[in-house]
Amino acid sequence: MGLNWAEHTVEIAAPIETCFAAIIDYETFPSWQGAVVDTEVLDWDNEGRGKRVRLFIDAKIRRVDYTLDYSYEEPVRIEWDFVEGNGISDADGHYLFEDLGGDRTRATYKLGLEVGLPLPGPVARRAHRSTLKGSVEDLRREAERQAASTARASNRRRGSDREARLAERAGTSEPRPDPAAPDESEEWAPDYGSGSIAELPARMAGRALSVGRRATEGGIRAARGVSEEAAGAGFGAARRAIGVGVGLAGAVTDRAARLVRRGSRPPDEYPR
Repeated sequence: MGLNWAEHTVEIAAPIETCFAAIIDYETFPSWQGAVVDTEVLDWDNEGRGKRVRLFIDAKIRRVDYTLDYSYEEPVRIEWDFVEGNGISDADGHYLFEDLGGDRTRATYKLGLEVGLPLPGPVARRAHRSTLKGSVEDLRREAERQAASTARASNRRRGSDREARLAERAGTSEPRPDPAAPDESEEWAPDYGSGSIAELPARMAGRALSVGRRATEGGIRAARGVSEEAAGAGFGAARRAIGVGVGLAGAVTDRAARLVRRGSRPPDEYPR
């Protein structure tokens, strides 16, 4: 009777390596190749690829199985030799992959079968073409699924790397000023129009200490908002703020005391 040949070509939105890896992953065929009922890898080559493989196929007209010996020219060509079969008397053919660039691949599946069943030629040819076309379309869907999954994983890794770099930079930078911190120029504006002059030193010292306290809290918040390495810088800023507040409070107190003494002296005693 001779071999009945059929061929089908598709373009796949996936790298050539992904397409090649999918079509030699025989043990997964039943999960994504619609016509494949089961597979059995009987032998492996030195690269860990299936060398002798038995495939159980739903060929529309009936289920058949056959065993093939595979050889590879990775990642562009796969071909096979027929070993034995049930319902199949002979099989020959190859898979070809062409890199189109831009992570696209052209895949061509050419298969010749001699069916060992008493079937009319047109019926056998139609079943053969239908099964072969379905196999190539199944490969396209699987390779594109794998390529999309790989792209998503790559995007997640890039996102994680970016977050890690930002966190590292944040951990080594000086704490940012607290946007809620008060304007010190407003805090220090003295109110001479209320209260007695004798109350001025205590009132101004209180304001100075208040500024120091708020600056301290801002430094602590900044220290808590960065990494452990930057925390020391934040607390250092807090300590410096305390020192500034206390020093300013002392200076203001002295100045206010002088004003008090001057205000208590008779006008005739003021220096001229």
